[in-house]
Amino acid sequence: MSKREHIPADCEFSHLREITDPKFMTGKLQEHLAAAGLEVESCKTEQMYYRRGRDCKLLLKARLDNKRDATRGEQFYFGRILSDDHPETPKIQSMIDRMNWVAPQFGPPCIHIAEWQMWLLAYPNDPNLPGLALMANPQKVLAQMQAAPEKFGLGKREPVGISAKMTKYIPGMRCGYVYNIALAEANGAKAAFSFYGKAYKDDEGEAAYGLMKKIWESDNCQQGKFLLPQPYSYDAPAQIMWQEAITGEPFSQIAETISDLPKVAKEIGQRLAAFHNTSLPLPVEMTFDFQVQEVREAIASVKQTFPEYADSCAEIGQNLLEAATRLGPGPLTPVHASFKFSHIFQTAPGITFIDFDSANLGDPGYDVGRFIAHLHKMKASWKIDPEIADQTIENFCAGYNDMAAASLTPERIDWFTASHVLGSQVYKSVKRLDTGIVNKLLKVVNRLSPGLPAHDGVMKMLGTVAQTSV
Repeated sequence: MSKREHIPADCEFSHLREITDPKFMTGKLQEHLAAAGLEVESCKTEQMYYRRGRDCKLLLKARLDNKRDATRGEQFYFGRILSDDHPETPKIQSMIDRMNWVAPQFGPPCIHIAEWQMWLLAYPNDPNLPGLALMANPQKVLAQMQAAPEKFGLGKREPVGISAKMTKYIPGMRCGYVYNIALAEANGAKAAFSFYGKAYKDDEGEAAYGLMKKIWESDNCQQGKFLLPQPYSYDAPAQIMWQEAITGEPFSQIAETISDLPKVAKEIGQRLAAFHNTSLPLPVEMTFDFQVQEVREAIASVKQTFPEYADSCAEIGQNLLEAATRLGPGPLTPVHASFKFSHIFQTAPGITFIDFDSANLGDPGYDVGRFIAHLHKMKASWKIDPEIADQTIENFCAGYNDMAAASLTPERIDWFTASHVLGSQVYKSVKRLDTGIVNKLLKVVNRLSPGLPAHDGVMKMLGTVAQTSV
């Protein structure tokens, strides 16, 4: 089902239907790039985040042909749409006027489609990521390495060549690159070295680097009980963290193909418990009360963006909130805070975790429930065999409780899992206007609500929603 079919009928940005139509958007972009000698071969929406009453952010990818020099390639555009009366509209225009533009590979750095109140910034122009222009220029990165190789984990070795690959870009939020380096050896031969760069916004990188150093230097990490990339240095002016590159594949890409996933899940649980067992002076955030508030906010967001799901989501959410009063807060431990499949890698030394940017002291059920919630989404999407998913969950919980200083009860695991399905999986599906799976996920939440029977009334409502949803 295309994103156009998920756009609410009363969406204030009615032109989203045209923007997310690849054929229409290809023609619209052509109107603005023809003067630059460019032919737009295609333009499609890669990411879309819609918030009713606020704005819409998009990541577009265009395939362009430069008729003047016979070059072809892809160009990313960070798009933002605001309503005419949005309070940030003058601020956005002022920011655009003051930006230090970087010439993109194709065309102008900024396109304003006035009739849609839409700005398109050509990559690597992103006002929130000051380090993006540096990261996207491998030769500038190489020059910095040659001047101070120790900041990139090189010691005294001499870098003589470089190639770069973008691994992830979330407009206005973060961007990551893997760099492969050719090194000159004393005997004239060449060796290879890889490292990773991550650009941050609003000085978030400095805090992330500080967290990574604390975690890397902890006893359990140094003893190999859990693994993460080594942080090398932080470039404050550019807001970039340089760290070890992980050689391996994220579970988000390979989980469906791992025949012994249940066995691997036990190691994942054990290594997560080893991290939770670590004594670290971290800020307190993802507590039990924090997650209760996440449930409340998810219910409100679903109601606002897709009213047709409001009743079923509210009743299921109320079940969770009632169960929360019986469970109550638990002990605080270090938590990863973003423990999902894309942040878990299968590597030669063993299961490795990445992206500890938001690590804090919280309820250990927060991480455990998030991992299991993702499995439930894969199961609901038929991306993984249901029996394998169930066995993976069982082994993960067993591995965690075997190693954890304080084990988690099944009721607590179910509550955090259900709260993440609602507060993360359902919420993100609605925010991305990808509502085809929402009713299946709500049934998962209803079934997992600890100590509360699945309500027939909710099931009937979900069946009605499935028939009437846009």
